[in-house]
Amino acid sequence: MSILIYLPSLEVLFFNLFTIDKCCRRKYPAVKTAAVLLVFSVVLFSIFYTFSEELAFFGDGTLSLLGFVYLIPMRYVYKEKIPFLFIVLCTCWVYTLGILALAFEISAVFAPDSIFAVLLAENLLFLGTLIPFYRWLVPKYIFVIENLQRFDKSWYKYIALNNSMSFLMLEALNRVFRREAGTVSRILVLLLILSVIYVSYYILYTIVVDAVKMGQLEKNVLMDSLTKAGNRAKLWEDLHQFLKKDQSFSMLFMDLDRFKQINDRYGHMIGDQYLKHFAEVVSRILSDHGQLYRFGGDEFVAVCTGIVPQEIVEEIQKCREWDDHAPCPFNQVSVGVLFCQPPHQDAEQILQQVDRLMYQQKMDKKRAVQA
Repeated sequence: MSILIYLPSLEVLFFNLFTIDKCCRRKYPAVKTAAVLLVFSVVLFSIFYTFSEELAFFGDGTLSLLGFVYLIPMRYVYKEKIPFLFIVLCTCWVYTLGILALAFEISAVFAPDSIFAVLLAENLLFLGTLIPFYRWLVPKYIFVIENLQRFDKSWYKYIALNNSMSFLMLEALNRVFRREAGTVSRILVLLLILSVIYVSYYILYTIVVDAVKMGQLEKNVLMDSLTKAGNRAKLWEDLHQFLKKDQSFSMLFMDLDRFKQINDRYGHMIGDQYLKHFAEVVSRILSDHGQLYRFGGDEFVAVCTGIVPQEIVEEIQKCREWDDHAPCPFNQVSVGVLFCQPPHQDAEQILQQVDRLMYQQKMDKKRAVQA
């Protein structure tokens, strides 16, 4: 059998692997990634061509089914996990197999049994669709799979099922069509099926976009607009979760010392930058321990799991990370610390208690200065 029979499938394989590479994060440089996939392809096609010469003839679909074997090298050269790679692989195959099926049907209408007609039709279809596919569909699809974590894990299963069913539907249709000469009506059927598939992708994209917008809106509602820390509503929400689960936690109530002097001396714009910088520094200090919230004005609260280490409290009090990019020198902060164990008081009592501890430290500072 002439190697020419394989050229349409080889071209489809090239565009398929190229598309997958656009959707995935490489572990290695592009040259090494391409080399691994090339060697795998050569070995695979050598084995297939040697032992299965009668199987691949004019697009019966056998070679396209081998695409799933590429999960093996893909897992090696890309950072994504198998479910993610499977979804990407199926989606890319739907595009390339759709082009291949259309190329065979078009060539069967105008030049039956001509491999060159298949190649011509295939190349024209790729040239006419590659730019919109990569500019429009691929970015949207990447956006969808990057934001799937906003949904529960079953969404990966649904999308994988939808993509694999689309692939298998094209595969089965292609096999059925190969039994007879192509007709215009079958070309229209293929176009209709491909249109339905891509409309379903667009619907999925709009769902994920809406979910992202809703998530961003919810985040904005629960975030302090100046400091980007959680706001009081977020504090109450998280605090009640700790109380509901009967978890042990620590609360820190922070009040910036002599903050009025900052505003009076430097102006309120610098005062705002001072608050923002303090929130950034404390958030970094607490990154592995808890969440920071702006309680109001120059007061901040942090909720930490378990017992907050004393060195963390001291780091906040001294703010050693107050760097040269700060709007003005650090003016100290008073911190009240309360460790809470079940059975808990209600949230209001806990906040009042830790507020009193902070106020006590502030008074101690004033008495020390006066002495």
